[in-house]
Amino acid sequence: MAVAVERERGRGGSGTPRLRRWAKEIGSAARREWSDPLSRGGLSLLINTGLTGVLGFSYWIIAARLFSTYAVGVAGALVAATTLFSGLGQLNLSGMLMRFLPKAAEKSRRLVSAAYAFAAGVSASLAAISLIVINFVASPASSLRLDAFQSTILVLAVAATAIFTIQDSVLVGLRRAVWVPVENGAFGIAKIGVLFVFAPLDTAFALFGAWMVPLILTIPVISAVLFFRFLPLAPRPRHMAHLGRQFRSHIVHFAIFDATGGLFTQTWTYLLPVLITAALGARIDALFFTSFLFSSTIDQVAANYASPLTVEGAHNPDEIPMLIRTALRRIFVIILPTVAILIVACPWLLRAFGDKYVSAVPLLDMLLIACLPKAVSTVYYAYCRIKRNTRRSAMMQACVCIATLSAVLLLAHPFGLIGIGLAIVAVQSLVGAVSWWTLRRKLYHVACRHGRQGHWAWTGWQH
Repeated sequence: MAVAVERERGRGGSGTPRLRRWAKEIGSAARREWSDPLSRGGLSLLINTGLTGVLGFSYWIIAARLFSTYAVGVAGALVAATTLFSGLGQLNLSGMLMRFLPKAAEKSRRLVSAAYAFAAGVSASLAAISLIVINFVASPASSLRLDAFQSTILVLAVAATAIFTIQDSVLVGLRRAVWVPVENGAFGIAKIGVLFVFAPLDTAFALFGAWMVPLILTIPVISAVLFFRFLPLAPRPRHMAHLGRQFRSHIVHFAIFDATGGLFTQTWTYLLPVLITAALGARIDALFFTSFLFSSTIDQVAANYASPLTVEGAHNPDEIPMLIRTALRRIFVIILPTVAILIVACPWLLRAFGDKYVSAVPLLDMLLIACLPKAVSTVYYAYCRIKRNTRRSAMMQACVCIATLSAVLLLAHPFGLIGIGLAIVAVQSLVGAVSWWTLRRKLYHVACRHGRQGHWAWTGWQH
């Protein structure tokens, strides 16, 4: 009897060391992942995406309960316009900063200051010109017409938003991506708090101010951390090093084509709902837009890893093949099971929007499948940034834009939502295959030059 009791105790007690061993292994694996700059950057940006989405969604839910419907509608339009103008005005400077900051050394402060000034100036100019045109075109009773004071506030908000976004790219370029969710999380919590302070006013601009006041107050704090702690000091005290003619030339050439490629991507992304509405009507576009929200969220996973990939590739050009392999593995470990789960669950997900949205299930399935080759293309664009060959990525993005819009126009009317899905899957699959083939060809030759053919073949990249 005693022996049996001891055996039972031994069996029961053996579970605790086993759990401790598993916990230790999990903790060790987590530490290894976090110690890798590429993984740490990607995970930080993934956390930032989720945190920003949750806090932003919470902001508008609370706003809908505290403010009138009219105020929410106008404020939402103002926030959307601010985001649009600041996004266009940056001309994709984020990619430039992530590529050149790692090697800028004492020129870092000058580079960041120039990016601040350029993004804020161009964004504010676009906003000011648009407001002047709206005041001439819109009717006097239109809610889009703003007085001089409101127009000034909006232009300043656009400039501030551009700088706020640039700061995230600077943090990523300096390998400080872990600060990005801290910054955006603090901003998200602060704007919800200010929401309650401004609620008694119950105006659209009060709601807009609850969004912009914390954003503007965050800029000097993060800028102080950047300039006085993270950015390297120039050799000459109290002066910033000049960028140099050759360095400026590289930056301008890079930025022009990178911005052009970004504009092509934005064009097909934002123009597609317009074409679908014109060809099939607003009801079909509602089904497409709802499905596109899910797939675009999955696309953020690849984008979040492409940013630190650009930074690490600039830091370690000899390790580019290994970095790309690691980035692709990290991306697909996340998106493959996510896409599989969403494909199974999409009927229930769409039914949450209403029974009429269930008819978009085949479209959502195809958009989710298209996320897989699109992830490869996103990594290829990052590779082009590392090699400073943004001309090639811009050409590919232009082809994607033209091919997607043309295919949708050809297939949307005869085949409806199925035609739209087939067009997007076909284009993204073709571009993904070209990206994969190009990466294999170029990086295999890199491995050959460094005498790593065996390692390259073992990783599955053999030519």
